[in-house]
Amino acid sequence: ILSKNYNFRLLALITTGAAALAIAIGIGRFSYTPILPYMLEELNLTKTEAGLIASWNFFGYLFGSLVSILPIFKNRVKFFFLSAIIVSLLTTFLMAFNNDIIIFILIRFLAGVASAFALILGTALILPSIQAFGKKSLSTSHFMGVGFGIVFSSILISILGSLGFIWNELWIGVSILSLILAIPIFIYTPNEIILSTPNKISKSTSTFGFSLITVSYGLYGFGYVILGTFISAMARETTGLETTEFYVWFLVGLTGIPMVIFWPWFGKKIGNDLALFLACLIMGIGIFMPVIYENNFGIILASILLGSTFIPITALAFLEGQSRYSGSIRVSTAILTSSFSIGQMIGPYSGGVMIDLFKSYSIALSVSSIALFIAALLMINPSRYSHFNFKKFP
Repeated sequence: ILSKNYNFRLLALITTGAAALAIAIGIGRFSYTPILPYMLEELNLTKTEAGLIASWNFFGYLFGSLVSILPIFKNRVKFFFLSAIIVSLLTTFLMAFNNDIIIFILIRFLAGVASAFALILGTALILPSIQAFGKKSLSTSHFMGVGFGIVFSSILISILGSLGFIWNELWIGVSILSLILAIPIFIYTPNEIILSTPNKISKSTSTFGFSLITVSYGLYGFGYVILGTFISAMARETTGLETTEFYVWFLVGLTGIPMVIFWPWFGKKIGNDLALFLACLIMGIGIFMPVIYENNFGIILASILLGSTFIPITALAFLEGQSRYSGSIRVSTAILTSSFSIGQMIGPYSGGVMIDLFKSYSIALSVSSIALFIAALLMINPSRYSHFNFKKFP
């Protein structure tokens, strides 16, 4: 009975964290991607305007990341986490009742603030609770929720879209989905556990190492988000790719789910920083694929490589950041998320401008790839180089 109860409590924790990230990020942030082609067509938005709306979501994410460090949230983590889930539900629903770009920007900004709170405060609640069960290998498993949110919402949007529902009805559809997913959150969210930081972590902390991963994580935010915002629109508008629109975003979410477990496991084997290096490299190659192969193969491979790396990189970066930072995980997560947000803010708007300017996605995707290759190099912990030097030259 104790064993069953133990397993149930662990599963309830993972489900709660996963549902929160599905609502706030998988749906709250990323259902914009598969709904965007309908909005571009039915509301006559330009790519620049679409990118601007997306960028304001990421500006909200940045604002939320910075604000979440304030002392006011320290002792009321659970209350503000649940509040963030409610705001996420409301902002997704409100997208359906407006067609003014300024209101869109305001709603997406608030959704971004809520998603940062849900991610940072949710991770601060869930990750230590899972680690307290002695299951460190599962401590980032709640990040699977992002993939599940993308998968469920993209299936729903594809079905509703094929039945002739218009853009605002698609937002109502994903809002109902979010509401169903919210049920376990309000039942099983745990109270905060403060984990004492073991000495072995503080020995490996380094301000320079943490600064490098912070910069790298920002470049990664810029690198993934252009394809992450425009992939469905690119599929709809590129001759020969139209049939892929209904499943490219679904593929991104689907491949992300198992990889959230694989990459942290792989990181334990070879080192989180080397796993991050490889993941960024693979993503950079994936994003460049539609530039080389302007056919179904190129965009499908891009979807699979983007999905299998973009959620795990977040999970790995939080673990690696935690090990390089001597303070609390809430602060290290917030600093990394702030850098990531700056990259994400610049990405969609500059991407939209490049796509409108060159009437092609190739330049924007090439710039993304370069950013990811640089990010990959910066992910490597600089302490590796000092070990190398000391061993070579005693």
